[in-house]
Amino acid sequence: MLSEIDDPAATLRDIDRLCPFTLGRVLVACIDLDSQRVEGVQTLPEVSDDGSARDRHCISEKLREVGESLAPERKRTAQGWSPMTHTLVTVVCREGRVVPTRVEFRWLDAWRFSNHLTCAYNGDVYIVTPHGWTGVLDSRAGWEPRSRPHLELPGVTDP
Repeated sequence: MLSEIDDPAATLRDIDRLCPFTLGRVLVACIDLDSQRVEGVQTLPEVSDDGSARDRHCISEKLREVGESLAPERKRTAQGWSPMTHTLVTVVCREGRVVPTRVEFRWLDAWRFSNHLTCAYNGDVYIVTPHGWTGVLDSRAGWEPRSRPHLELPGVTDP
């Protein structure tokens, strides 16, 4: 599968600058397909996922809300539907090897049923660990950027 992202390492660095890759964090970023610019990033709230249909529905609903808040709305015009101009990628920051696990496949599955009516494709899920990064569908990988442990410093809040 061809990725919508020309240089995933550069895109991931841009996402990391906006919202640092801290272990345990899941992020969704909206990328403009033409400019490859990251137009917004949101941290997903923690979600329970015991594999039940109810939890899968809840995760898809949260992704729909995030997708609609980040990407332009898709509208019907006299010429048809407005074009797809963006992609929504998910970044899972976790411990472990830089290989896809069932966790990342669950995010892909949840996007499939999110039903966001935006001008954005459901993009890849990228895994970022202390050892580097890779995509689930995009087989490119690298050492940087990588995730970092969450540091708690007195008087400093995490963005």
